[in-house]
Amino acid sequence: MFKPQLKVIKGGLPSSINDMPKHFVSAYVTNTRLMGVLAIHARWHIDELPEFGHPSSDFHQFFYIDCEEAGLETYKSVFGCDRQELEMVEQALIGGLGSVKIDITERALRGLLLKYRDFNLTHNLPLPNNLPEYEFIFEDTMPLTLVEEHTLMTSICGEIVSDCQLVNYFLMRCFGRDYEGARYLTASWHQMNSPETMTIPENSRGIPLENDFPLDIYDSYVQATFCKNVIDLEKEYGDGSISYVCESLVEMNGEYNTVISKVVVKDMQVIGFEHCSGFHVSAAEAAMMLAKPEYVTVYEVLLSDEDMDNNISELTVGLDTIMSEHENGTMFMAFKPTNDHVNNRTFMLSNDVKGIYFLTDFGQLILASYDLLDIWELENRLKDSLLGPYMIPTAKYEFRESILFEFVSSDFDDFEDFLDYLNELNGGL
Repeated sequence: MFKPQLKVIKGGLPSSINDMPKHFVSAYVTNTRLMGVLAIHARWHIDELPEFGHPSSDFHQFFYIDCEEAGLETYKSVFGCDRQELEMVEQALIGGLGSVKIDITERALRGLLLKYRDFNLTHNLPLPNNLPEYEFIFEDTMPLTLVEEHTLMTSICGEIVSDCQLVNYFLMRCFGRDYEGARYLTASWHQMNSPETMTIPENSRGIPLENDFPLDIYDSYVQATFCKNVIDLEKEYGDGSISYVCESLVEMNGEYNTVISKVVVKDMQVIGFEHCSGFHVSAAEAAMMLAKPEYVTVYEVLLSDEDMDNNISELTVGLDTIMSEHENGTMFMAFKPTNDHVNNRTFMLSNDVKGIYFLTDFGQLILASYDLLDIWELENRLKDSLLGPYMIPTAKYEFRESILFEFVSSDFDDFEDFLDYLNELNGGL
């Protein structure tokens, strides 16, 4: 089988900078390991080297890691200390992660990146562009020890606070074929990584695992999306363990399945896992299972396009957002600052969205949210901002299901015209 060749593309730094001595200053990683992704920021200092024509400066590196299947996926760099440029790159990578930044040492930084570099090589995945800028991190770097792995894993996974959070994360990791993440949530991982056993080499520990079980029972799901999960208590046992029955909605290649699983937990660690049943559901049925109300407020924008472009950042002050361009406007998706949506009996992937700003090319600003309190907050934030006096509310709606994304993907420029079309088509919303 033909394998694509890795192509190295030179980045924005002068090529000589790749060979300049770099001194570690600081680094952080997000505590989003159980969500299946990590973002890393490393800051280095480059001494003044007149022979290269460059003054001393800082060199910032950003990495995005998909722990499920893509590995070390994205790399960005910033030379210098332009705060606006740094914030733009950082926001693009971690804006939707709902994360806490965990400070790490140079040793942990190098070991973590080496691990996922090796993951890419093992799975024949290309490394991100501009390899010469960051390959110095791998030079003379030894893999993390078991103790270092344990310490780092505990930091980047965050605290488990409930059985529901535990079960949702566990199923999410299993359907994502991320068995390292799933294993971290089991009692056997903690048994293997107790202070008494961590000093024994992993390949020679030979200790019996009381609660070991296979994690790959859903291995047939490739690049699947864990859309929804509903947890019901099945039975409480005398030894303190509890079994839960879970109904999960999983999407793969545009097809949806409902999967029934049993997960047994004790002391907020998984000790048992089995598949019960499953069946295919249509896209229409899946849409009904995922449907929830959407609150929308429409504004007329009184500013010119140029003035709006110059001040559009006012929309996202204090929010974790990701911007995307569309044919009929610009979208800012604001995410909640934490991943508390995982800590619920009913998990929905979209529940990490706080709200959406969509600025149309027609001169409308549309606010949307799935929660009434969140739409009120977004409205008040806009009213109190510098843009507030130039935004005139023209309509407010409550829909039974999401409408905004249909508008964004439509050929309409005006939201009201789009609603009129839907009314004619469907006989009312």
